[in-house]
Amino acid sequence: MKRISLCAALLLLLWPLPGGAQVRYSTGGVSNYPANPCGGPNLPHSVPEARDFQFWYDRAGMPNVTRWENGDVWGSDFRDSSGGANNDRDPGGGSDIAQVYFFTGHGICETAPVGATTGDFIATCGNFGTPDVDRIKNVSRWGNNGGTLRFMFIDASCPMDLPSITSEWFAPFQGLHVATGHSGDTNHDTLDSESRGAQFAVYTVGAKILFFTIPQLTVIDAWMATGLIDVQSQVCAVVAAAGNTAQDAGQSPRQRVRHQQFQ
Repeated sequence: MKRISLCAALLLLLWPLPGGAQVRYSTGGVSNYPANPCGGPNLPHSVPEARDFQFWYDRAGMPNVTRWENGDVWGSDFRDSSGGANNDRDPGGGSDIAQVYFFTGHGICETAPVGATTGDFIATCGNFGTPDVDRIKNVSRWGNNGGTLRFMFIDASCPMDLPSITSEWFAPFQGLHVATGHSGDTNHDTLDSESRGAQFAVYTVGAKILFFTIPQLTVIDAWMATGLIDVQSQVCAVVAAAGNTAQDAGQSPRQRVRHQQFQ
């Protein structure tokens, strides 16, 4: 029988997603990864998953900023810069211009055992803005220099490996509140899925459908409830959170992590 169990726990902050029209969101969904030049394989469910996410956020009244797909999602959308075009603050698609960003596509998994120095990645196959592969630790900084991203949702392969999470994920939290992802390796991977992102979206905003009410959950509870849909054994659903002020996080950001493993 398949079971979900807590595979470890450091504490985390329980932020709900702020409700109402003040929260703007963006999405990037990549299904097309041709072997040349992007190495494959294709992920046919990624674009539909991003569209499902959009459906629930639009229904909740959250303004959309950008909703790029396939080659229009660029690697530069996730790279920090002081300004100008082709970076995370590019108004045409940067990940740091809305409060919520949902990415679904490829990450990169390492061969087990995964160690403290292995990297976490977002991989696109863009028409511009190369390189397509970003190591999060090295190039991503969210919530700084006028950036407004507070919730970074990554549905990909191995973008938050537990052994390296402190070395890879402290630096990107520059005003960012919460990030979600998966931990795994080449033999324990996150599978292409449409339902995972759709269910996560509706749990984060809540919904009333006829006589049924789906309550709004905290982002953390929503990902713990849905992040293990369509994954291989020993994959963990991971949430990292940090305070955004000296009062709630100390003089330096204090990241906290929670994760569940699929067995």
